[in-house]
Amino acid sequence: MALLTLIGRVLHNIHPEITYRLGSILFSLPLPPCRCETRWEVGGVKTCGPVGVAAGLDKTGAYARFLSFFCPGFLVVGSTLPRRRQGNAPPRVARVRPYSLVNAMGLNSPGIAEVVSRLAGLGYPVFISVAGFSAEDFFTQLIYLQRHYRPAAVEVNISSPTYRGLWRDLPRLVDVDLPIFIKIGPGTNMPLVVKAARRMGWGLVVTNTFPVEDRRISVGRGGLSGLLVYKYGVRMLGRIRGLVGPDTPIIYSGGLFTCSQLREVLKLANAAEALTSILYFTPFVLKLLNQCPDIV
Repeated sequence: MALLTLIGRVLHNIHPEITYRLGSILFSLPLPPCRCETRWEVGGVKTCGPVGVAAGLDKTGAYARFLSFFCPGFLVVGSTLPRRRQGNAPPRVARVRPYSLVNAMGLNSPGIAEVVSRLAGLGYPVFISVAGFSAEDFFTQLIYLQRHYRPAAVEVNISSPTYRGLWRDLPRLVDVDLPIFIKIGPGTNMPLVVKAARRMGWGLVVTNTFPVEDRRISVGRGGLSGLLVYKYGVRMLGRIRGLVGPDTPIIYSGGLFTCSQLREVLKLANAAEALTSILYFTPFVLKLLNQCPDIV
C-alpha cells in the first residue's frame, strides 16, 4: 500500500491530460483476465466480488481485458451512445486535492456497436452503461444489447452532468429483458426513480459525479468525483436506502478508496464501484478492495 501511495503522489503532480493519454496506451494492453470465482451477487447478478470498475473509465471497451487482470468484481463499460460522438475538446480533466477529479468528457463514444464488438470472448461479468439525449437513444441501445450482446446487467445513466438537467426522469424501459440498474445523481428526480425501481424490480447505482464549475475545463464545468464526494455520496446512499427499503439492490459509487469505507458502504449497499481511486493508485486498488478483511 505504501508503494501505491507513492504512485498516487507522483501522479498528482502530472497534468491529468498527459496521464489520461499515457493511461490510454497502458490500459489497452490485452492482459489475461483474472480467474473469476463467483462469490458475490447483486440483484440476482453474479459477480466476482463486491467492488467493480465504475462507468467512465472504459468508455469504449478497449480497456476491459486489461482491467479484468486485476480481479474486479465486475466491469462497467461506457457510457455508450447509439452512434459515434466526439465529446468535448481538451482540457477535459482537472485534479482537485485531496484525491479528486473534475471531468467533462462530453459523453464521447464510438457508438454501442463498436463498443460491444471489443468485448467479444471476454469471460468476465460486464455491465454496459447506456446514455443518451432522448428516450429513443436509450431504448435503441437496450434493444441492441438484448439482440446482439447480453451483458451481465445494464446501467441506465440518467444523471451525467453533460445532460445539463435534460434527463431528470426515466426514459421508456419497458419490455426489455435485461437486469437494469438506474444510475442516479444529485439532479435526479428521486421520488419518480425510486417509485419506478420498486415497481419494476430495478436496481440503483448511487451516485454519479457532482456538477461543479471549473474554468480549467474547456466547457467551464464538469463532474466532481473522488474523495471529496464520499461523505455526500454516503449520505445520499442512506437517504435512498431509506426510500426504497431493504429489497432493492443498490450499487454505491463515489470516492471509494479504502477497506474501512467499503465496510461502511456495504452496510447500506449490495456492492460498490471505484474509478478515481484507480486513476490515482493504479488498478491494483481493485484487487485490494475485493480482498478486504471482514468483507468476503
